Amino acid sequence: AERPRLRQRRGSRWVAWAFYFTIAFAVLSLFKLEPIARNFVSNDNSDPIIKETKLYSTADDPIQESNQSSSIVSDERIYSQHQSDTSTPLKQLDQCTPEQLKTIEMQLPPQDCLKYKRQPWMQRCSFTYASRCPDAIWLKDFYTQIHSETSASMKLQPPFVGIFIGCNKGFDAFNALRMGSGNKHFEKSNWRDAILKNVGGSSGLHHSVCGQDIELQFSLQENSPNDTTSDAILHCVEPMPQTYRVLNRSAVQLNITENFKVVNAAFSHKDGSVPFPKGGKVGVENKGIANCNGANDAACTNVKMYSLDTYVDENFPSNTTINYLSVDVEGYDSDVLLGGYRTALSRTQYLEFEYNWMGPWGKQKLSAIIPELENNFGFACYWPGTDGNIWRITKCFLDYYDIHFWSNVACVNRRIDEARYIAEKMENMFLDTLEKGDDAVVIGFDKIQKTTQYLG
Repeated sequence: AERPRLRQRRGSRWVAWAFYFTIAFAVLSLFKLEPIARNFVSNDNSDPIIKETKLYSTADDPIQESNQSSSIVSDERIYSQHQSDTSTPLKQLDQCTPEQLKTIEMQLPPQDCLKYKRQPWMQRCSFTYASRCPDAIWLKDFYTQIHSETSASMKLQPPFVGIFIGCNKGFDAFNALRMGSGNKHFEKSNWRDAILKNVGGSSGLHHSVCGQDIELQFSLQENSPNDTTSDAILHCVEPMPQTYRVLNRSAVQLNITENFKVVNAAFSHKDGSVPFPKGGKVGVENKGIANCNGANDAACTNVKMYSLDTYVDENFPSNTTINYLSVDVEGYDSDVLLGGYRTALSRTQYLEFEYNWMGPWGKQKLSAIIPELENNFGFACYWPGTDGNIWRITKCFLDYYDIHFWSNVACVNRRIDEARYIAEKMENMFLDTLEKGDDAVVIGFDKIQKTTQYLG
């Protein structure tokens, strides 16, 4: 007799709950609350690499980019929404599905990496071929959008800040200052002329691997500012004494030292000093600490060494966002990153660094660094390529990536709201790359088409 009554009471409760939910739904409908639209990747087994939603498409009414190679166009309405919607953080990236990993391995095949793993100096590996001289479309689109006429209210707040560690001949850094500032006063040809004058012509300058000295500069609109009042700043940090002197002399002659600060320093995970060769051709990229036999080597001189945290603390207010951090220090990149774990990396919007077989990199695994950059600071990292191709490394790691070859890695901080546009564009471009299938296979340097709009 008890069981029917128990069922009856349970049935009454369900009727009551249904009534309450009906009332609640009606109230919500009155306020017309809309669900928040989110970008996501389909997990449908039939086609796991097709995006359900695309944020940037040529069907919108974007600002077209002149003289740039991007086939995906930015939409100001999306940018405006991202600038104001600080309450909605980017969703966490999903692990790549088995099908996506299979596509990545097909496009970046491991055969050469395995074949030449004991000869890394030959640079015969798919992710080296792909990222050797990348075309940073996502950055160019972002800053083109910021500096466009219709984006007058979207300027960087505070102004652009860049740090290039391993500045070399300064071409990439100078172009980044032009891009970040939106100021035509920073004319790349003027920088090149000053450098060549100070080294006695092109014969005194070491060749650029990606031809940065002759490639086109970042494109700006005709009505862009062209004056000396820019408050953008870029720190061009170069440890080689001979190269530093030429860079500094060129910046002084062009009267740009307030914006383009040349610094003679080295970076590592700690502060101190370290010897570097005194002489050599300006801009040489394969000489450094390893060419000195200790602090007493007569052919070398001691250079002040900073950790990234110390340098940032000493040179920027605590609330400064680092818009662009580039690290290119011939095998010591991982040590530089370790020196920024306290504060600097969490303040960095966009990061580029080199992966290498030389120096400390030889004893460190990319498979350890990439998750740390994501878990501690929010970075999503990619192999940056050309022709709109880019491959995510974060949560898409393949075992042969731990074979050390020289290559470039590009990372965006998904925890910084100002980087939202860049983050979503990079991820969408990655998914587009997967959709290309066989058309995005990288099998050698002869298949790499280097764009004339490369930013470095």
